Amino acid sequence: MEYFFNKVDNVEWKPVTIPGSKDAFIKWLVTKDHGSLSYAVRKFWVKKGGIIAKHYHKYTETVVITKGKAKICAGDKVQVLGPNEYVFINSFVPHYIESVGDEDLEFFCIISYEDDMSILEYKGECPHDDVGRT
Repeated sequence: MEYFFNKVDNVEWKPVTIPGSKDAFIKWLVTKDHGSLSYAVRKFWVKKGGIIAKHYHKYTETVVITKGKAKICAGDKVQVLGPNEYVFINSFVPHYIESVGDEDLEFFCIISYEDDMSILEYKGECPHDDVGRT
């Protein structure tokens, strides 16, 4: 496929299936099915107080916040991000994303396609887990 037009609202929300995640949903906007062989674009919605649980994977990702506040632990760093802020997370870096604001969290996430796309649960702790909680 040379190009693909669509509306984000036309794509179905599906639950995030990483064990330990709560009130988190994903839309796959651009994938290999659309002809993109090197990256995918996804949109996430995490309800207020929800979380995408600690995990890691081979692919890289960039998270761009569009609404709400996200507490993001990546490696040994914890930071709260809001709209128009972003983070790049490299391969195999343990991370989680928690909705900590007064409203639901929404963000776009661009990931690389790798030979291994599996997502692995991370059992370790993140430093400063109390940062950003309201």
